[in-house]
Amino acid sequence: MTVLSRRAAFGLLVAAAPAAALAAHRRVQEWPGGSVVDVSPLRRFGDNTDADYLAEALPGYLQKSFGPGRSVRARIDSVTYGGPGSNGTGSNNGAVDTIEGVGWVDGHEIPIQSSIQTTVSFHDVDGYAARIRQDLLAQSFAQWLARQSGSQSGSWR
Repeated sequence: MTVLSRRAAFGLLVAAAPAAALAAHRRVQEWPGGSVVDVSPLRRFGDNTDADYLAEALPGYLQKSFGPGRSVRARIDSVTYGGPGSNGTGSNNGAVDTIEGVGWVDGHEIPIQSSIQTTVSFHDVDGYAARIRQDLLAQSFAQWLARQSGSQSGSWR
């Protein structure tokens, strides 16, 4: 049985500290004409499902909303899914979902809070309806950011 001394344990801890510091403070790179999405606030709160989906889908929606040649960056701070009946209708399957974050368009900071009304699917066995809700929130964020910046170029029909 190997016994780890205090000195060896401290050495391992010190050696691992720079890697942990770099991972915690990764900077999101921005490039001209690109769309970058920071979902680290979602990951910090343990929402990896939304973080993974929004990191993949939102850059495309931002590019569609702004067109080529624009420098767009976004940070998603929270995603909230309303429960059945949260939209106040009598059918009890309507909900209000919300996405909050900040966008930077050509260096200008624009806070965004977007809410949508949606339908809750009670028998969503394969998660299809949940994915639709995520997708609608991503589209909503991109569209509101473009509207608030005064530059909506893409066609959403």
